[in-house]
Amino acid sequence: MGSQQEAMRLLSLPPEIRDQIYTIILHPSNNRTFQPDDYTDYDYRDALALFRLNRQIYYEARDIFRTLNVFLRVETPWSEAEQHVNIVGHVPILMRGARAARFKGHTLQVTIETPAAGDPEQGTHQFIMLADDLPAFTKAWFYWDLSHPGLNRWLSLKLFLRDPYTPDWDEKHVRREVQRKLLLPFGDAKGLSDCNVSGDPKPQPKITAELRALQAVKPPPPEHCLAECMKLKNEGNQLLQKGEVRAALEAYNHAWEAIHIIVRGRQRHVHAEAFFARDLVDEPFAGKNGQLERMNLRLQLVANTCLAYLKLEDWEELKFWGMRTIQLMRQATGANDNPIPPEDEALLGFPSATQVGKIYYRTAKALEQLGDRDEARRLLRVAQVYLPTDPVVKKSLAGMALKIG
Repeated sequence: MGSQQEAMRLLSLPPEIRDQIYTIILHPSNNRTFQPDDYTDYDYRDALALFRLNRQIYYEARDIFRTLNVFLRVETPWSEAEQHVNIVGHVPILMRGARAARFKGHTLQVTIETPAAGDPEQGTHQFIMLADDLPAFTKAWFYWDLSHPGLNRWLSLKLFLRDPYTPDWDEKHVRREVQRKLLLPFGDAKGLSDCNVSGDPKPQPKITAELRALQAVKPPPPEHCLAECMKLKNEGNQLLQKGEVRAALEAYNHAWEAIHIIVRGRQRHVHAEAFFARDLVDEPFAGKNGQLERMNLRLQLVANTCLAYLKLEDWEELKFWGMRTIQLMRQATGANDNPIPPEDEALLGFPSATQVGKIYYRTAKALEQLGDRDEARRLLRVAQVYLPTDPVVKKSLAGMALKIG
């Protein structure tokens, strides 16, 4: 778009049709750019060309843009906070530093402070993000608190609602649905030293009360998380048996999330280690250690994920996920640095040793298909130590010996 002729054609359409066109062009989801491992960003350069067509289109499109794109500014005492929410939380950051400090188009000011520590020596750090990404931001905060128990009791949160577009002399207004979108995700920020909600206009009392009710809800205990993971894993297994492999992988991803491990592409973000570091009290886990039970489920999920990629004949993904776990196992024996006998590499006393053997075997099949037969044979030898009576492993090892031999 760019010519007056095109602008006149657009203005010849009924207003409601023009609004639909503006909505499609300016919606955040249609300006989101996608990168590997589910990282995203925004690029509005093409969309904002709409504003340059003529004055009438500018004002019509501007109203739609402001309705769809709601911004918030976050201010924290930590420089690493922005990096954490961006890399671990997969939250796109639109502006940072001085640009963020100058920005006035935000509808919510989020200020995180550490009252007991006083004013930060290096000053505060600010960044701008979209409300569409706020749930990912608050979920990253939720996981950070689970990973560092008691962190939130040292933090205070100030949420200040504002109307960035109404003149100072006029009455301010933020729609109810926008207030809910901006405030309720902070229900994930629990156990804070203080949480102050204010603004101009003042937030609606019912929404503030709903936020505080969400903050008062305690996270489910480790036993619940482990049980939910088992349920979702079993659902994935059933789907796998039916041949619905992609659906099974989706179920496994939900199972990971149930124990606070987030899989994004080839990224796996492990949260809440300290949260699971306790003796469990509720059945069926009573008397067991939370970290060990979580580790058992992690190994089962990796083994099942490898089986799914084996069925799909996706050798690269199978190799990636299998070798990721194998390399972690090898760290315990030093086998990453120098090859050692398979009997020494196999950790038979490790939880879910059978599942580890399956990971070795299935990863070996991927390496065989990819032409790395030496490493495939090495993995098969370790798999045989883990699974000494498995005829499939014995047959595969014999076959590899013939091919190499």
